[in-house]
Amino acid sequence: MALDSSGSGRSPYTWVQQNLHSLATDVIGIMDHLSIEKAVVVGHSMAGMTVPHLAAQWPNRVAAAILLGPVYPSKEVGPVFEKRIEAVEKDGMEPMANTVPYTAVGSQAQPIHHAFIREVLLAQDPAGYISMCRVLANAWRSPPDYAKVRCPILIVAGEEDKSAPVAMSERIMEELGTEEKRLVVLEKCGHWMCTEQGDATAEKILEFLKAVQ
Repeated sequence: MALDSSGSGRSPYTWVQQNLHSLATDVIGIMDHLSIEKAVVVGHSMAGMTVPHLAAQWPNRVAAAILLGPVYPSKEVGPVFEKRIEAVEKDGMEPMANTVPYTAVGSQAQPIHHAFIREVLLAQDPAGYISMCRVLANAWRSPPDYAKVRCPILIVAGEEDKSAPVAMSERIMEELGTEEKRLVVLEKCGHWMCTEQGDATAEKILEFLKAVQ
């Protein structure tokens, strides 16, 4: 099962004030609605912060966690996303579509990857994107309690990821409380590993799931 946060992807923005806790609460709400008692939870990029928060606050609901290119919440990333907010407020999603597909991928990314990421960004509600940027800019104020995470965790990082550098994944690894944790770095891969190196990403995930089962 895959889900979008409010205002992400093609999901409409419901004009709610979002933060890491509200995003995690949304996941629990969907699990309750679908009668899913426990699940392996996967999060990419910003959701790489949401998932550890979920695992720390609701440990009985998370069997294992997979973080793909997770962003580590820090005060330093705030200005980056404040600039994105300003750009999107002024010109909509076009500035992001003109830059992110080319700057956030690795050296082996192909034109089809650029086109896909551009289409995804242009389809997103600008207000929803701004809301997510605000969550990222302020996450350092109330970050996930990584030390409380006890479930098995896999982190997949891109060697050439500029949005969430490998150093962020290494820092998360250090702070995680679980003994069952592993970090895999995909060579010549950027931030969009599921798009750039889908087969390799899937292979690492399946290896991890077989090991923890």
